[in-house]
Amino acid sequence: MFQFDYSFTDYEQLMNDLAQRLHVPVNNHQLIFPEPVASGSLIFARLPNGIHVNIINCRMNQDWFLCRRKIREEFYTLRFHELTIPDTLEIRIGDERLRESHTTRSVAYLTDTLVDWAYVMGKGTVYKGIDILLNAKWLADYLGVEDMGDVLAAYLSLQVENVHREPLDSEYKRLMQEVADVEDDNPMRLAVIQNRIMLLIERFFLRLYERKKNSYFNIPLSKADIGRVMQVEAVLTKDVFEPAPTISQLARMVSISESKLKKDFKLIYGVPVYEYFQKVRMQAAKDKLLAGGHSVKEVAMELGYSNLSNFTIAFKKEFGLLPSKLLTAN
Repeated sequence: MFQFDYSFTDYEQLMNDLAQRLHVPVNNHQLIFPEPVASGSLIFARLPNGIHVNIINCRMNQDWFLCRRKIREEFYTLRFHELTIPDTLEIRIGDERLRESHTTRSVAYLTDTLVDWAYVMGKGTVYKGIDILLNAKWLADYLGVEDMGDVLAAYLSLQVENVHREPLDSEYKRLMQEVADVEDDNPMRLAVIQNRIMLLIERFFLRLYERKKNSYFNIPLSKADIGRVMQVEAVLTKDVFEPAPTISQLARMVSISESKLKKDFKLIYGVPVYEYFQKVRMQAAKDKLLAGGHSVKEVAMELGYSNLSNFTIAFKKEFGLLPSKLLTAN
């Protein structure tokens, strides 16, 4: 097992220490993992506004124990993680443990430096994520409060339970992908990353506020219920250019009733199953059009629309403009 413990509040120092531990260089704030340990990379960015960001994309080639040890100085880490778990994953926050097996986990959650945090990951785990390091003063100023405890006490008191509280939806995943896709030679690289990171932060805390206001923390869903809904979302969005599975098929995949699936999915993601799927499809269409090289007709056909006007109507309903106008504006 590869073990890495750290207590740094400087992600560049963390990367350099990990590189030394792995006996690999750091080039342009990027660490490429050695194959016996993992396949992939860790990228560090120090943003113009002072925030530290780590961008992780790797597959574990042996078991890992990754642990951030507690310190007295108060910092927060906002974690956006997509984990594919072929064997087991154990999440440790303080003295609490949460164990997952043979599943996927796509969540956003907040931890602080006042308690230990760790992942115990089995070989084959795919770990994609963005970690955002925030000091208490920055976060208090950003939220416009004097006492961080007033805002976060209820959330952080949940400890391991909070790992279930914010599944990554299509908008989170889109912003994360845009961070990962920024080219190293882009002169606006840090500005683009900072913009997307601030959107991630804003969205997380806005949704936290809204859910707290609506007694979100008391929703009657078990860990297993939430895990099943997250599995359905992963299947539903795996390839949005293919027809969606039926509700019946999705329910059978996770061994729950169709009515429970529809109810729980809306509770977690805010919209019904197929409305969510349609939003993801339209975002994928928009991304293709903005990328260039595709006509409106080609994108519509790729999504399975035999009638171009139906695609145009759906696109305008989602974004408020015709797809042809998007191409003109671009």
